[in-house]
Amino acid sequence: MLLRPRKTNFKNSFKKRSYKSIGKKINLNQKLIYGQFGLKNRNPNFLLFNKYLFKIKIFLKKTVRRSNITNRYLWVKVFPHIPITKKVIGSRMGKGKGKPSNWAAKIPAGSIFIEFRNVRSGRAKHFMKQVIHKLPGSFKVVSRYPNFLPLIAFKKTTSQYDYFF
Repeated sequence: MLLRPRKTNFKNSFKKRSYKSIGKKINLNQKLIYGQFGLKNRNPNFLLFNKYLFKIKIFLKKTVRRSNITNRYLWVKVFPHIPITKKVIGSRMGKGKGKPSNWAAKIPAGSIFIEFRNVRSGRAKHFMKQVIHKLPGSFKVVSRYPNFLPLIAFKKTTSQYDYFF
C-alpha cells in the first residue's frame, strides 16, 4: 500500500465520530504555523484516503524541488492512521468486520493541512488550484498576507524586482 502506518496495535479500529452537540474541540491547525500559504478544508469530518494523499505529495514535491535557489519548503500535516475495512464481495453475513483495504486521514473542517514557504503568491495559488482539482470536496487557499498579491519593491539602483517572502 502507498501510505500506511508501519505498526498498529489492532488490525481494525473504529472511525471516531465527532458530534457537534457534545462540544467543539479547539482545532490547532486553523492558522498557518510553518508556511506563508496553505490549503484549508471546508468539508466537515473529511476522510482523505491514502491514494489521494500520495498523489498530492508526489506532485507538490516535484514542484517544490524545481528551484534550489529559493529554498522552498512544503509541509503536509496529515498522515493516514485510520484503517478502512471492506468485506469480500460475495461473502455471507456476519463473521467480523472485514480486512483493512485502505487507510485514511481525518481532516476536521477549517484545518490547514498543506503549507508552503518561500513560494511566490502566483505560483502558490497555481499549485494549490491543481491540488484542489485532484481532491474530492471543497477547499480554500489561505495566506498570511491580507490581499494575496505579490509584494514587489523596485530597486532604484538596478532594474530588477525583489520579491519579499
